[in-house]
Amino acid sequence: MTYSGLRKIILRRADLAGIDPPALHDFRRAFTLAQLQAGVDVLSISRMLGHTTTVLVARYAKQTSQELHEKYKSPVDGSED
Repeated sequence: MTYSGLRKIILRRADLAGIDPPALHDFRRAFTLAQLQAGVDVLSISRMLGHTTTVLVARYAKQTSQELHEKYKSPVDGSED
């Protein structure tokens, strides 16, 4: 499948769903974040994505840690109310 063919499918589906179409890179990022949250190591994810270094995946991992901290606060952290 070509990039333009995939893009056309995404655009058509988004139009049918009545939503703004996601960028194709959003799927790579979502895959990466899901793998990180599932506990897959950064080097393996980097190789699956075809990256030559772990720099980008490490950047996503940093974002994930912050997102997870905000989403799953410990009860001992107290309430912000």
